[in-house]
Amino acid sequence: MFSFSPDNSSHPLRIIGGALLCVWMSALTLTVHAAGSCEDTTRDAALALVRDTTDDLFAAVKANNGVLSEDPALARQLVEEFITPHVDLKGFSKLVLGKHWRRATAEQKDQFLTQFHALVLRTYATAVTSYTGIQVEYLPMRAESRENFATVRTLIPRPGGEGVKVNYRLHCRNNVWKLFDVNIAGVSMVTTYRSAFSAEVKKSGLDGLIKVLKQKNREVGA
Repeated sequence: MFSFSPDNSSHPLRIIGGALLCVWMSALTLTVHAAGSCEDTTRDAALALVRDTTDDLFAAVKANNGVLSEDPALARQLVEEFITPHVDLKGFSKLVLGKHWRRATAEQKDQFLTQFHALVLRTYATAVTSYTGIQVEYLPMRAESRENFATVRTLIPRPGGEGVKVNYRLHCRNNVWKLFDVNIAGVSMVTTYRSAFSAEVKKSGLDGLIKVLKQKNREVGA
């Protein structure tokens, strides 16, 4: 069984609570294709998407204060409502599986997407239940070397210590911005999952990985 567990309390997702999906992919050789016209939007729209989604999620969490920790299903519902529509789940899946995605059958891809979606839901639902009034600082946008890509840089202040850097990487297709990876305090969700998944595929094949994900999701009622 792969070693990475998003439920681990030491993982950065738990440290910053309800932070959203984020990334810093410039150093990686992975590719997400962002074809389609994006003439009617700008990188400022990517910033607005992250900011507005964060505000809406935190408002919903505050409205359910004291309930989420007792109702994991509700936490997953909030993640599904506020985060999932803005995530390129298929692009995310291609990145974390790498060459294994290209070799997978159509049925394996469908099964992996279903189980990976459930995994992402419960990962962020765990983070949402830890939300304790996070104040997000949005840093100035920077120029990008790749067209139709944007990095929204944020900082989560921590009392008595250095803030946690959270960078959101998005790509645009047909004037719609989508998130496709996560980087929190220097830890990329894509690279973390990719390493863990690759080890599991090497040991028991892609079907074995799907079986492990299905079992873990079943254990928490995803």
